[in-house]
Amino acid sequence: MAKNKLYSIILSVVVAFALWLYVINNVSEKADWHFYNIPVVRAGESVLSERNLMITDISSNVVSLHLSGTRNDLNKIDEKNTSVRIDLSNIKEPGEKIPLNFKPSYPSDVSSGDLEVLDQNPEAIYVSVDYRRTAEIPVQVKWKGTRSEDYIYDTENAVLDYPTITIMGPAAVADRIHHAEIEVDLTGKVESISESFRYTLCDAHGDPVDAQSITTNAEEIRLNAQIQRIKEIRLVADVVYGGGATALNTTVNIEPSVIRVSGGEAVLAELGDKLTVCTINMAEIEKSGGFEYTVSLPDGVTNQTGVSEVTVSVRFAGLKAKEFVVENFEIINLPDGMAAEIINANLTVKVRGPESEIGALTQEDITAVVDFSNAEVGTATYKATITFNEKFPNVGALKTSSVSATVQLAGEE
Repeated sequence: MAKNKLYSIILSVVVAFALWLYVINNVSEKADWHFYNIPVVRAGESVLSERNLMITDISSNVVSLHLSGTRNDLNKIDEKNTSVRIDLSNIKEPGEKIPLNFKPSYPSDVSSGDLEVLDQNPEAIYVSVDYRRTAEIPVQVKWKGTRSEDYIYDTENAVLDYPTITIMGPAAVADRIHHAEIEVDLTGKVESISESFRYTLCDAHGDPVDAQSITTNAEEIRLNAQIQRIKEIRLVADVVYGGGATALNTTVNIEPSVIRVSGGEAVLAELGDKLTVCTINMAEIEKSGGFEYTVSLPDGVTNQTGVSEVTVSVRFAGLKAKEFVVENFEIINLPDGMAAEIINANLTVKVRGPESEIGALTQEDITAVVDFSNAEVGTATYKATITFNEKFPNVGALKTSSVSATVQLAGEE
Protein backbone atom coordinates (compact mmCIF):
# COMPACT_ATOMS: atom_id res chain seq x y z
CA MET A 1 0.00 0.00 0.00
CA ALA A 2 2.78 2.34 0.99
CA LYS A 3 4.63 1.55 -2.22
CA ASN A 4 1.61 2.39 -4.38
CA LYS A 5 1.15 5.66 -2.55
CA LEU A 6 4.83 6.56 -3.09
CA TYR A 7 4.58 5.68 -6.81
CA SER A 8 1.52 7.90 -7.22
CA ILE A 9 3.29 10.81 -5.55
CA ILE A 10 6.36 10.49 -7.82
CA LEU A 11 4.19 10.24 -10.96
CA SER A 12 2.23 13.32 -9.97
CA VAL A 13 5.43 15.29 -9.45
CA VAL A 14 6.82 14.25 -12.87
CA VAL A 15 3.58 15.12 -14.71
CA ALA A 16 3.35 18.44 -12.90
CA PHE A 17 6.95 19.26 -13.78
CA ALA A 18 6.38 18.37 -17.45
CA LEU A 19 3.27 20.54 -17.57
CA TRP A 20 5.22 23.37 -15.99
CA LEU A 21 7.99 23.07 -18.57
CA TYR A 22 5.47 23.04 -21.45
CA VAL A 23 3.70 26.12 -20.16
CA ILE A 24 6.94 27.98 -19.56
CA ASN A 25 8.39 27.12 -22.98
CA ASN A 26 5.32 27.21 -25.20
CA VAL A 27 2.35 28.94 -23.69
CA SER A 28 2.47 31.44 -20.93
CA GLU A 29 6.14 32.39 -20.76
CA LYS A 30 7.40 35.12 -23.10
CA ALA A 31 11.02 35.59 -24.12
CA ASP A 32 13.18 37.80 -26.34
CA TRP A 33 15.91 36.36 -28.52
CA HIS A 34 18.52 37.74 -30.92
CA PHE A 35 18.69 36.42 -34.48
CA TYR A 36 21.68 37.08 -36.78
CA ASN A 37 22.37 36.83 -40.54
CA ILE A 38 18.75 37.20 -41.56
CA PRO A 39 18.92 37.62 -45.39
CA VAL A 40 17.69 40.72 -47.20
CA VAL A 41 15.29 39.94 -50.07
CA ARG A 42 14.92 42.48 -52.90
CA ALA A 43 11.42 43.07 -54.21
CA GLY A 44 10.54 45.21 -57.23
CA GLU A 45 13.87 44.66 -58.96
CA SER A 46 12.12 43.94 -62.26
CA VAL A 47 10.40 47.35 -62.04
CA LEU A 48 13.80 48.92 -61.47
CA SER A 49 15.13 47.13 -64.56
CA GLU A 50 12.19 48.37 -66.68
CA ARG A 51 13.26 51.89 -65.78
CA ASN A 52 16.77 51.06 -67.05
CA LEU A 53 18.12 51.35 -63.51
CA MET A 54 20.23 48.95 -61.49
CA ILE A 55 21.63 48.64 -57.98
CA THR A 56 25.34 49.39 -57.84
CA ASP A 57 25.77 49.03 -54.08
CA ILE A 58 23.82 47.83 -51.05
CA SER A 59 24.82 48.58 -47.47
CA SER A 60 24.15 45.04 -46.25
CA ASN A 61 22.70 41.77 -47.45
CA VAL A 62 21.90 40.50 -43.93
CA VAL A 63 20.42 42.03 -40.79
CA SER A 64 20.16 41.18 -37.08
CA LEU A 65 16.76 41.09 -35.32
CA HIS A 66 15.91 41.25 -31.64
CA LEU A 67 12.47 39.61 -31.37
CA SER A 68 10.02 39.15 -28.51
CA GLY A 69 7.36 36.43 -28.39
CA THR A 70 6.49 33.06 -27.02
CA ARG A 71 9.22 30.50 -26.91
CA ASN A 72 7.12 28.32 -29.18
CA ASP A 73 7.14 30.98 -31.93
CA LEU A 74 10.72 32.03 -31.37
CA ASN A 75 11.82 28.42 -31.71
CA LYS A 76 10.54 28.43 -35.29
CA ILE A 77 12.68 31.37 -36.36
CA ASP A 78 16.07 30.97 -38.08
CA GLU A 79 18.00 32.49 -41.00
CA LYS A 80 16.76 29.78 -43.39
CA ASN A 81 13.01 30.47 -43.09
CA THR A 82 12.98 34.13 -42.14
CA SER A 83 13.99 37.16 -44.20
CA VAL A 84 13.52 40.90 -44.42
CA ARG A 85 12.09 42.51 -47.55
CA ILE A 86 13.07 45.79 -49.18
CA ASP A 87 10.94 47.31 -51.96
CA LEU A 88 12.82 48.80 -54.94
CA SER A 89 9.80 49.68 -57.04
CA ASN A 90 9.55 53.21 -55.66
CA ILE A 91 13.02 54.21 -56.89
CA LYS A 92 12.61 56.18 -60.11
CA GLU A 93 16.01 57.81 -60.66
CA PRO A 94 19.68 57.27 -59.85
CA GLY A 95 20.94 58.12 -56.40
CA GLU A 96 23.51 57.37 -53.73
CA LYS A 97 22.68 55.67 -50.41
CA ILE A 98 18.93 55.70 -50.79
CA PRO A 99 17.40 54.53 -47.44
CA LEU A 100 14.90 51.68 -47.58
CA ASN A 101 12.90 50.35 -44.64
CA PHE A 102 12.46 46.65 -44.32
CA LYS A 103 9.87 44.36 -42.83
CA PRO A 104 10.46 40.82 -41.49
CA SER A 105 8.82 37.88 -43.20
CA TYR A 106 8.28 34.88 -40.89
CA PRO A 107 7.43 31.20 -41.55
CA SER A 108 3.83 30.54 -42.54
CA ASP A 109 2.95 29.07 -39.12
CA VAL A 110 4.11 32.21 -37.28
CA SER A 111 1.88 35.28 -37.34
CA SER A 112 3.66 38.61 -37.68
CA GLY A 113 1.39 39.96 -34.92
CA ASP A 114 2.68 37.36 -32.46
CA LEU A 115 6.25 38.65 -32.62
CA GLU A 116 7.53 42.09 -31.74
CA VAL A 117 10.69 43.61 -33.19
CA LEU A 118 12.51 45.10 -30.20
CA ASP A 119 15.56 46.13 -32.19
CA GLN A 120 17.13 45.68 -35.61
CA ASN A 121 20.60 46.25 -36.95
CA PRO A 122 20.93 48.12 -39.21
CA GLU A 123 17.90 50.33 -38.86
CA ALA A 124 17.55 50.65 -42.66
CA ILE A 125 19.14 49.30 -45.83
CA TYR A 126 20.87 51.82 -48.10
CA VAL A 127 21.20 51.25 -51.84
CA SER A 128 23.00 53.15 -54.60
CA VAL A 129 21.32 53.16 -58.02
CA ASP A 130 22.64 54.12 -61.44
CA TYR A 131 21.43 53.91 -65.02
CA ARG A 132 22.11 50.53 -66.63
CA ARG A 133 24.28 50.92 -69.75
CA THR A 134 24.75 48.38 -72.55
CA ALA A 135 27.45 48.97 -75.16
CA GLU A 136 29.55 47.26 -77.83
CA ILE A 137 33.29 47.84 -77.46
CA PRO A 138 36.15 46.79 -79.75
CA VAL A 139 38.76 44.23 -78.81
CA GLN A 140 42.36 45.35 -79.23
CA VAL A 141 45.47 43.16 -79.19
CA LYS A 142 48.57 44.42 -77.43
CA TRP A 143 51.60 42.67 -78.89
CA LYS A 144 54.70 42.53 -76.72
CA GLY A 145 58.00 40.69 -76.56
CA THR A 146 60.92 40.19 -78.94
CA ARG A 147 60.25 38.95 -82.46
CA SER A 148 62.73 36.72 -84.26
CA GLU A 149 64.16 38.12 -87.50
CA ASP A 150 63.81 34.67 -89.07
CA TYR A 151 60.03 34.67 -88.82
CA ILE A 152 57.18 36.84 -90.04
CA TYR A 153 54.40 37.64 -87.58
CA ASP A 154 51.16 38.43 -89.41
CA THR A 155 49.69 40.48 -86.59
CA GLU A 156 47.81 42.78 -88.95
CA ASN A 157 45.58 39.93 -90.11
CA ALA A 158 45.04 38.26 -86.75
CA VAL A 159 41.51 36.87 -86.39
CA LEU A 160 39.45 37.16 -83.19
CA ASP A 161 36.34 35.09 -82.54
CA TYR A 162 34.97 38.17 -80.76
CA PRO A 163 36.19 41.34 -82.52
CA THR A 164 33.77 43.22 -80.26
CA ILE A 165 32.17 42.33 -76.95
CA THR A 166 29.01 43.50 -75.23
CA ILE A 167 29.31 45.09 -71.80
CA MET A 168 26.46 45.81 -69.41
CA GLY A 169 26.60 47.62 -66.09
CA PRO A 170 26.30 50.94 -64.28
CA ALA A 171 26.67 53.93 -66.58
CA ALA A 172 29.32 55.50 -64.32
CA VAL A 173 31.58 52.52 -65.00
CA ALA A 174 30.48 51.47 -68.50
CA ASP A 175 30.97 54.97 -69.90
CA ARG A 176 34.63 54.85 -68.89
CA ILE A 177 35.32 51.64 -70.78
CA HIS A 178 36.79 52.27 -74.24
CA HIS A 179 37.97 48.81 -75.33
CA ALA A 180 38.84 45.29 -74.24
CA GLU A 181 42.54 44.48 -74.43
CA ILE A 182 44.29 41.15 -74.72
CA GLU A 183 48.04 40.94 -74.31
CA VAL A 184 50.09 38.51 -76.41
CA ASP A 185 53.79 37.90 -75.77
CA LEU A 186 55.59 36.93 -78.99
CA THR A 187 58.92 36.16 -77.32
CA GLY A 188 60.06 32.72 -78.49
CA LYS A 189 56.98 32.19 -80.66
CA VAL A 190 57.88 30.32 -83.85
CA GLU A 191 54.54 28.63 -84.59
CA SER A 192 51.16 30.10 -85.48
CA ILE A 193 48.98 31.08 -82.53
CA SER A 194 45.55 29.62 -81.88
CA GLU A 195 44.76 30.29 -78.23
CA SER A 196 42.13 31.77 -75.94
CA PHE A 197 43.07 34.80 -73.86
CA ARG A 198 41.57 36.62 -70.91
CA TYR A 199 41.07 40.31 -71.53
CA THR A 200 41.15 43.54 -69.53
CA LEU A 201 38.57 46.31 -69.85
CA CYS A 202 40.44 49.58 -70.40
CA ASP A 203 39.75 53.27 -70.73
CA ALA A 204 40.76 55.41 -73.73
CA HIS A 205 44.30 55.74 -72.34
CA GLY A 206 44.74 51.99 -72.08
CA ASP A 207 44.51 51.96 -68.28
CA PRO A 208 42.49 49.16 -66.64
CA VAL A 209 39.01 50.03 -65.36
CA ASP A 210 37.68 48.54 -62.13
CA ALA A 211 34.87 46.61 -63.79
CA GLN A 212 33.64 44.25 -61.08
CA SER A 213 30.10 45.56 -61.61
CA ILE A 214 30.28 44.96 -65.39
CA THR A 215 29.02 41.81 -67.08
CA THR A 216 30.07 40.76 -70.61
CA ASN A 217 29.00 38.24 -73.21
CA ALA A 218 32.40 36.48 -73.31
CA GLU A 219 34.94 35.50 -70.68
CA GLU A 220 37.76 34.72 -73.13
CA ILE A 221 38.65 35.66 -76.69
CA ARG A 222 40.23 33.22 -79.12
CA LEU A 223 42.99 34.60 -81.33
CA ASN A 224 44.42 33.08 -84.49
CA ALA A 225 47.60 34.65 -85.85
CA GLN A 226 49.93 33.22 -88.46
CA ILE A 227 53.65 32.94 -87.71
CA GLN A 228 55.86 31.64 -90.52
CA ARG A 229 59.55 31.25 -91.08
CA ILE A 230 61.14 33.57 -93.65
CA LYS A 231 63.58 32.12 -96.16
CA GLU A 232 65.47 33.37 -99.19
CA ILE A 233 65.33 31.12 -102.24
CA ARG A 234 67.24 31.39 -105.47
CA LEU A 235 65.31 31.45 -108.74
CA VAL A 236 66.75 29.31 -111.53
CA ALA A 237 65.86 28.26 -115.05
CA ASP A 238 66.16 24.70 -116.30
CA VAL A 239 68.18 25.21 -119.49
CA VAL A 240 68.13 22.65 -122.31
CA TYR A 241 70.99 23.48 -124.66
CA GLY A 242 70.64 22.90 -128.38
CA GLY A 243 70.50 24.61 -131.75
CA GLY A 244 74.22 25.38 -131.44
CA ALA A 245 73.76 27.03 -128.04
CA THR A 246 75.98 25.67 -125.25
CA ALA A 247 76.98 26.76 -121.78
CA LEU A 248 80.11 28.28 -123.33
CA ASN A 249 78.35 30.63 -125.74
CA THR A 250 75.07 31.28 -123.91
CA THR A 251 74.37 33.43 -120.87
CA VAL A 252 71.12 33.11 -118.92
CA ASN A 253 70.20 35.64 -116.22
CA ILE A 254 67.07 35.89 -114.04
CA GLU A 255 65.88 39.16 -112.54
CA PRO A 256 65.18 39.12 -109.68
CA SER A 257 67.35 36.13 -108.92
CA VAL A 258 66.33 35.84 -105.24
CA ILE A 259 62.99 36.22 -103.46
CA ARG A 260 61.91 35.95 -99.84
CA VAL A 261 59.17 33.51 -98.98
CA SER A 262 57.46 32.38 -95.80
CA GLY A 263 55.76 29.18 -94.78
CA GLY A 264 55.71 26.26 -92.37
CA GLU A 265 58.90 24.42 -91.54
CA ALA A 266 57.93 21.25 -93.42
CA VAL A 267 56.89 22.90 -96.69
CA LEU A 268 59.97 25.16 -96.72
CA ALA A 269 62.23 22.17 -96.13
CA GLU A 270 60.63 20.41 -99.08
CA LEU A 271 61.03 23.51 -101.24
CA GLY A 272 64.77 23.66 -100.61
CA ASP A 273 67.03 26.60 -101.41
CA LYS A 274 66.05 27.16 -105.04
CA LEU A 275 62.97 27.27 -107.22
CA THR A 276 62.86 26.45 -110.92
CA VAL A 277 60.67 29.08 -112.57
CA CYS A 278 60.82 27.77 -116.15
CA THR A 279 62.37 25.35 -118.63
CA ILE A 280 64.06 26.97 -121.63
CA ASN A 281 64.89 24.98 -124.73
CA MET A 282 67.60 26.93 -126.55
CA ALA A 283 66.73 25.20 -129.80
CA GLU A 284 63.41 27.02 -129.67
CA ILE A 285 64.99 30.47 -129.25
CA GLU A 286 66.46 32.03 -132.36
CA LYS A 287 68.00 35.20 -130.95
CA SER A 288 68.93 36.94 -127.73
CA GLY A 289 66.12 38.53 -125.72
CA GLY A 290 64.13 38.67 -122.51
CA PHE A 291 61.23 36.42 -121.57
CA GLU A 292 58.63 36.82 -118.80
CA TYR A 293 57.69 33.93 -116.52
CA THR A 294 55.28 33.69 -113.59
CA VAL A 295 56.66 32.64 -110.22
CA SER A 296 54.57 29.71 -109.01
CA LEU A 297 55.02 28.64 -105.40
CA PRO A 298 53.81 25.45 -103.69
CA ASP A 299 50.70 25.53 -101.52
CA GLY A 300 51.46 26.87 -98.08
CA VAL A 301 54.31 29.13 -99.26
CA THR A 302 53.79 32.90 -99.44
CA ASN A 303 55.83 35.23 -101.63
CA GLN A 304 56.86 38.03 -99.27
CA THR A 305 58.82 39.93 -101.92
CA GLY A 306 55.71 40.74 -103.89
CA VAL A 307 57.34 39.74 -107.18
CA SER A 308 54.96 37.60 -109.22
CA GLU A 309 56.91 37.63 -112.51
CA VAL A 310 60.58 37.39 -113.41
CA THR A 311 62.50 38.25 -116.57
CA VAL A 312 64.78 35.58 -117.99
CA SER A 313 67.40 37.13 -120.27
CA VAL A 314 69.14 34.95 -122.88
CA ARG A 315 72.29 36.18 -124.61
CA PHE A 316 74.11 34.31 -127.39
CA ALA A 317 77.76 35.10 -128.21
CA GLY A 318 79.55 34.33 -131.49
CA LEU A 319 76.65 32.42 -133.05
CA LYS A 320 75.22 32.79 -136.53
CA ALA A 321 71.98 31.38 -137.97
CA LYS A 322 71.37 30.36 -141.59
CA GLU A 323 68.65 28.57 -143.57
CA PHE A 324 69.36 25.45 -145.63
CA VAL A 325 67.23 23.25 -147.85
CA VAL A 326 67.71 19.62 -146.81
CA GLU A 327 67.42 17.02 -149.54
CA ASN A 328 69.11 14.15 -147.73
CA PHE A 329 66.60 11.95 -145.82
CA GLU A 330 67.36 8.86 -143.76
CA ILE A 331 64.64 6.45 -142.65
CA ILE A 332 65.16 4.61 -139.36
CA ASN A 333 63.19 2.14 -137.21
CA LEU A 334 60.73 1.21 -139.95
CA PRO A 335 58.78 -1.87 -138.81
CA ASP A 336 59.38 -5.11 -140.73
CA GLY A 337 57.00 -5.67 -143.61
CA MET A 338 56.42 -1.98 -144.19
CA ALA A 339 57.69 0.49 -146.76
CA ALA A 340 57.84 4.26 -146.37
CA GLU A 341 57.99 7.09 -148.88
CA ILE A 342 58.93 10.64 -147.90
CA ILE A 343 56.49 13.03 -149.57
CA ASN A 344 58.59 16.14 -148.97
CA ALA A 345 60.94 16.69 -151.84
CA ASN A 346 63.00 18.85 -149.57
CA LEU A 347 62.89 20.39 -146.12
CA THR A 348 63.85 23.94 -145.16
CA VAL A 349 65.62 24.20 -141.81
CA LYS A 350 67.33 26.95 -139.90
CA VAL A 351 70.62 26.06 -138.26
CA ARG A 352 72.88 27.91 -135.88
CA GLY A 353 76.45 27.65 -134.74
CA PRO A 354 79.82 29.42 -134.61
CA GLU A 355 80.34 31.71 -137.58
CA SER A 356 83.36 29.68 -138.75
CA GLU A 357 81.37 26.44 -138.97
CA ILE A 358 78.22 28.01 -140.43
CA GLY A 359 80.38 29.59 -143.14
CA ALA A 360 81.78 26.18 -144.15
CA LEU A 361 78.51 24.24 -143.83
CA THR A 362 76.85 23.07 -147.06
CA GLN A 363 73.57 21.43 -147.95
CA GLU A 364 75.29 18.11 -148.40
CA ASP A 365 76.47 18.16 -144.77
CA ILE A 366 72.90 18.09 -143.44
CA THR A 367 70.62 15.05 -143.13
CA ALA A 368 67.03 14.77 -141.92
CA VAL A 369 66.65 11.49 -139.98
CA VAL A 370 62.99 10.37 -139.86
CA ASP A 371 61.96 7.95 -137.12
CA PHE A 372 59.18 5.49 -138.07
CA SER A 373 59.10 3.57 -134.76
CA ASN A 374 55.33 3.99 -134.35
CA ALA A 375 54.42 4.00 -138.02
CA GLU A 376 51.06 2.76 -139.25
CA VAL A 377 49.77 2.23 -142.74
CA GLY A 378 48.70 5.52 -144.23
CA THR A 379 49.97 9.06 -144.71
CA ALA A 380 51.06 11.04 -141.64
CA THR A 381 53.70 13.44 -140.37
CA TYR A 382 56.80 12.17 -138.63
CA LYS A 383 59.42 13.91 -136.53
CA ALA A 384 62.68 14.58 -138.30
CA THR A 385 65.96 14.96 -136.43
CA ILE A 386 68.50 17.14 -138.21
CA THR A 387 72.05 15.78 -138.09
CA PHE A 388 75.30 17.20 -139.39
CA ASN A 389 78.56 15.97 -140.76
CA GLU A 390 80.96 15.23 -137.91
CA LYS A 391 83.14 18.11 -139.13
CA PHE A 392 80.52 20.46 -137.63
CA PRO A 393 80.17 19.41 -133.96
CA ASN A 394 78.99 22.80 -132.73
CA VAL A 395 76.16 23.33 -135.21
CA GLY A 396 72.52 22.60 -134.32
CA ALA A 397 69.08 22.96 -135.82
CA LEU A 398 66.62 25.50 -134.54
CA LYS A 399 63.15 24.22 -133.61
CA THR A 400 61.68 20.81 -134.34
CA SER A 401 61.08 19.69 -137.93
CA SER A 402 58.63 17.16 -139.32
CA VAL A 403 58.01 15.60 -142.71
CA SER A 404 55.06 13.98 -144.40
CA ALA A 405 55.37 10.33 -145.39
CA THR A 406 53.24 7.49 -146.70
CA VAL A 407 53.58 4.07 -145.11
CA GLN A 408 52.28 0.93 -146.76
CA LEU A 409 52.80 -2.78 -146.56
CA ALA A 410 55.87 -3.94 -148.38
CA GLY A 411 55.14 -5.15 -151.91
CA GLU A 412 52.06 -2.94 -152.36
CA GLU A 413 52.05 -0.24 -155.00
